Amino acid sequence: MMKISPEFEQHLAIRDPGSTVQAVLLISAPSRKSPSSRQDRIAKRGEMRDRLQAAAELALFEIDQVLARFGGRRLADSVDALGSLPVETTPAGIRALANNSGVQAILENQKVSPMH
Repeated sequence: MMKISPEFEQHLAIRDPGSTVQAVLLISAPSRKSPSSRQDRIAKRGEMRDRLQAAAELALFEIDQVLARFGGRRLADSVDALGSLPVETTPAGIRALANNSGVQAILENQKVSPMH
């Protein structure tokens, strides 16, 4: 599975190796069978949140090691409710993060602006 989009990879390829880039890491959560009824889904939300938090704690240790090795940093203290974590590091740091089994995908952190 490709964790970095071809477009983001092209952006990384033209960056100065010592420059930094911002990205959003999507943390992998252990999957479970999807609940079938609405009641089951409501009951499982807390369990899903707990599984994501546990997965994030395991992944964060390795993520922090990679960030330190490449002069990067987290841009948030922890993973949010959707399982994402913004970071800033070098292009090589982004590629190293893609090798982390706890990272599901890496998205370029882009500014959002209203369309007129």
